Amino acid sequence: MKFILYLIFGVSSAFYSHVSNAFISQTIQYVSQYQLGIDYSNSQDYVNLKYKTDAGSSVPATCTRDSADPTKKICSVGMVGGSSSGFGIFLQRAFKKQGFWYFDYDVGFGVRYLNGKTAKQDDALTGLPLKKASFELGAVLAKPYIQFGITPEKWPDILLSLGPAMQVAIGKVKINDRTESVVFGTSSYAGPMSLWRGFFEAEIVLKRFGDGAFSLFSSSDLTGQGEGTKVFNGDVDGMSDFRGAFSRNVGGGVFGFGLKLVTIWP
Repeated sequence: MKFILYLIFGVSSAFYSHVSNAFISQTIQYVSQYQLGIDYSNSQDYVNLKYKTDAGSSVPATCTRDSADPTKKICSVGMVGGSSSGFGIFLQRAFKKQGFWYFDYDVGFGVRYLNGKTAKQDDALTGLPLKKASFELGAVLAKPYIQFGITPEKWPDILLSLGPAMQVAIGKVKINDRTESVVFGTSSYAGPMSLWRGFFEAEIVLKRFGDGAFSLFSSSDLTGQGEGTKVFNGDVDGMSDFRGAFSRNVGGGVFGFGLKLVTIWP
């Protein structure tokens, strides 16, 4: 009996070790396709917060009547979630030329810190129960995309990337004087056609050297479009159903483009 148990344990250990080594080997092989990059760009994060409140006698320009409930109106206010200008570090898979026409696909990832609040003199708050709102969030973003374009011999390469975007955020949201710890996920999906409206990037590659490249780029991503994603639970001062849409635009000072350098390391 002990012999059989030892045999089963040995075979299981060997199988597990083989699978584990194969997984590690494939992971290393996949990661080794990526190169370290440096970019210089300007970025801005933006959050559009929507909520429901009693319709009342008037509907200001920042609100619309709720078609599902005529006793309610849906109001919105925009907040800057962060902005930056300077150098950044990223990882990008090494480019493999296919000919004049190019097509590929991949998944991009991003980590963000979002911190914003309503402006003190915001017209979107006039005469409404929302007096102030703020948020402090850490977020992880995934962007599966297809990439296509042209890669001629003598002209600059022109590449376009597009696909959906998904975000998971954790942190705190404050509405008036109530603060709530939140965890939520949001995506760009709002129907079949929205699969191509979450993430977009345009890149003009001016010079390639081995696996490295120097290029101009501009990108944007959006999650929580449509009615947005619920970002705060419960009612506050007659308001309810708080939802947010998140967006980011990245560009620069070269005709609106940022600069990107993909190194030959590692």
